[in-house]
Amino acid sequence: MRLKFFGILVSQLFILSLSAQKIDTFYYLTIHDVLDNINKHHPITYSSFLQAQYAKANQQKASGNFDPLINYDIKQKSFDNKTYYQNQFLEVDFNTKSPITPIIGYENNSGDFINPESTTGNSGLSYVGFELSALRNLITDQRRTAFKQAKVFQVQSDIVQRQMIQNLHLNIWSQYISWYVFEEQKNILNSSIALSNDRQIAIRKLFSAGGCSGFDTLETSVQLNQFVTKQKEISIFSEKTKILFSAHLWNSVKNNRVIDFTPMAIKSNILPSNKFFEILESKFILQNGNTDSLILFQPDLQFYIQKSNSLKLDIKLKQSYVLPKFDLKYQYLTTDLSQYSSTNLANNHRLGLSFSAPLYFRSSRGELKTAKLKLLENEFETTLKQREIDTKLLALKKQTLAYKEILDMLKNVETGYYKLYQMEIKKFESGDGTIFLLNSRETRYLEAKLKTIEQFGKYMISLTEYFRVLGTIQSIIS
Repeated sequence: MRLKFFGILVSQLFILSLSAQKIDTFYYLTIHDVLDNINKHHPITYSSFLQAQYAKANQQKASGNFDPLINYDIKQKSFDNKTYYQNQFLEVDFNTKSPITPIIGYENNSGDFINPESTTGNSGLSYVGFELSALRNLITDQRRTAFKQAKVFQVQSDIVQRQMIQNLHLNIWSQYISWYVFEEQKNILNSSIALSNDRQIAIRKLFSAGGCSGFDTLETSVQLNQFVTKQKEISIFSEKTKILFSAHLWNSVKNNRVIDFTPMAIKSNILPSNKFFEILESKFILQNGNTDSLILFQPDLQFYIQKSNSLKLDIKLKQSYVLPKFDLKYQYLTTDLSQYSSTNLANNHRLGLSFSAPLYFRSSRGELKTAKLKLLENEFETTLKQREIDTKLLALKKQTLAYKEILDMLKNVETGYYKLYQMEIKKFESGDGTIFLLNSRETRYLEAKLKTIEQFGKYMISLTEYFRVLGTIQSIIS
């Protein structure tokens, strides 16, 4: 005869197990705390900052092409107690972001056998003037193109930095969610093990009193071992995921220009939390599929767009090489720059014109065609990348919605099994049920609960993958 107090005991133990909370010695590590640590201390974060330093150095290098250029030269020849010549030359070229290069200089030539055209007088000759590229290099030249491309490279470096951080955030989110799922499943199994263990103790007491058969004690023992085995399996997965996840946690200390990185380990009393998970779902719902404006800022696509801008600058430079080279040089000459007179501009000057051009421009035209083909190739790749992003977003959107629908269905299944389990407990209390049916209902409910949390993890990871493809995962938690 089954004792009624046993059914009451079982139901009380079940209620207590459901209401049990973690002890106060456990602390929660939220995804916000993790991302804050990543943004401050992770080596990849520091590595991404180097992209900006590369761009800054490249910009400085390109700007250096416009630094004023000082030229100084002195030549002297003496032989047989005679000074054949002594030439001094000082010139400053002011390279500008235009086809005009202002020049200021001074020269002093003397000697017994100096060329008459180089005579400057005892005080030397000062001059101020300019050089102008009238055809080739009029619109742009190598220096100006390099400077503009350096600006494009700076934008590209920001994009590369975003790509590195986006990929890191996706990895962090995915591993954190997996860790959370395993911990939740482990907690569910721990509660079931505690309930099953108490039930086994009660059944053994009942068996000793002659209130049940050995089948009931064996049934309860098998179920307990089943729960323990599953719990150990989940614990292994949870520990493995936690160890892999802890590889992302660092401490960093700046020591002069050197940064010392120290890895952090997650202590055994640290647990994950779902505190910020609802943000993923809320942003997905608020977005409501409107991604056209957001895709334009997608880092992977932006990289191709900026590459196109750089190639267009290169084409503009190559187009200038198809033109003949025609340079004009003018210098106003005077022995005293303070004695300026407009009439002297025509009388005291040095003027030069130079013209050169290949007969067919085959080399220049070939380089121009190559540059245009590179731009066309990049446009094809840009179109392909945009199509790839659109396709991935659509696929991930459908996958995410399907995962959410499955999750809702599993919640209903879990609720249904819970109600059946509760009904079986009441039936058992009244003496009409069996321990086999009670254990069976409990196992079904447990399996449904484990599948629900597993599906929840799939749903969350799908959301993070969606926002990574969209390029906004870094801004999910500000």
